[in-house]
Amino acid sequence: MKKLLIGVVVVVLAAAYFGALFTAKSIAQDVFNQEIAKINETSPFKAVIAEQNDGLFATNVTIDLFDGNDQEAALHLQQKLSYGPVLFTEEGFKLGWYFLGTDILPGASVRSDLPPGLNVDDLFDIYFFSGFSGAIEGDLYFKGIDFSDENGSIAVAKAELHVDTDVALKDLVVDANWPGFTFTDSRQRMELQGVNLTVDQTLVTGEALAGTAIYSGEASYSVNKFEMEQGPMVMLMKDMMVKAITDVDPADQNSMNLAIEMKAGEVSASGQSFKDNSINLYMNQLDIPVMQQLGEVSQKMQTAMATGMDASGYNQQLMGLMMKLVQKGPSMELKDTQIGTPEGAIKAEMKVVVDANKIDPKMPMSMMAAVDAKLDAEGPEAFFNKLGLAPMIDQYVQMNFVVKDNGTLRVNATFKDGMPMVNGQPMRM
Repeated sequence: MKKLLIGVVVVVLAAAYFGALFTAKSIAQDVFNQEIAKINETSPFKAVIAEQNDGLFATNVTIDLFDGNDQEAALHLQQKLSYGPVLFTEEGFKLGWYFLGTDILPGASVRSDLPPGLNVDDLFDIYFFSGFSGAIEGDLYFKGIDFSDENGSIAVAKAELHVDTDVALKDLVVDANWPGFTFTDSRQRMELQGVNLTVDQTLVTGEALAGTAIYSGEASYSVNKFEMEQGPMVMLMKDMMVKAITDVDPADQNSMNLAIEMKAGEVSASGQSFKDNSINLYMNQLDIPVMQQLGEVSQKMQTAMATGMDASGYNQQLMGLMMKLVQKGPSMELKDTQIGTPEGAIKAEMKVVVDANKIDPKMPMSMMAAVDAKLDAEGPEAFFNKLGLAPMIDQYVQMNFVVKDNGTLRVNATFKDGMPMVNGQPMRM
């Protein structure tokens, strides 16, 4: 009786496992179909399955990507899709629906354009894992390049990118870091250091893979250093950062607010050095449905251009959508913006508000009366004099475009009811 009970338990467990296995296999098989469809729908590449070998626990597939009408594949994706619920993967033991590993191999035409001796067959490890909850974890590892020949040298550091999301890419968390690269040849030297990307966003509307998605949340990108030397010319940028925060307006679920912060600790070029540079841009009351339409038209326009089709017809659509966008009454504000010079900071603040009640969709020129704008800017006179611009500044002062104020140059400009004013006087054209 005991043996019979054990036997029944074993059979039930085996049936449950293989039932889960074939359920996972069915779910996993959809991955290839969706992958092929999305590549063909949203990229300039044409994707086809060149080879597929199905097994009980895994499927091996080679997907060829063709660029335009080329007869030879530009890239080969070699993929192994393992079925759950029990998964033994390159990243260890896991429980879930499937695990997908991908190798990217260049086609013959791409290889012919690469330097001889450069090994590009094992540059990436790419993994995707789907858990039972529908969550997807993605990991991309770039193994780096260290190559040199008689023409120069390039050293590209290893990089990592990690993604936590779901099938619909609704919740998106990304963390990527790359130490950078150095490139040197007989004419120039280029160096990039400390690249980081973080994203924590939620889908509001649209589709990410189609290029029409609108997300709320936060994203930031930073670079520690970029330097380029070309003969006597040197350009240097340090401590650069771009951060964007978007959120849906609590009072209007069809409106979005956007804040963008940009900083550069140092920018040096042509013998000039600027420190503690910053731009802060705020945009409010952006019409979400119209922004999605802008994304859709822009994506179609890019696809048409990539395939050699006439894309001029999309320009009119974009202009019409821009008119719809301002009908919401959006506003834009530039605050705490400065460029740091040795003689002092150049500062600017600007605010632009559109009065939706003054816009007639049938009359684009009504926009002139609907815009209310104000600009305040100032900068050290000594900096402009050092550049040899004193005669031009004096000319602007005579035209009332600039006001001198104890060593500081100031500009105050407004635009209201279609009337431009500069430094308190009507603008002379």
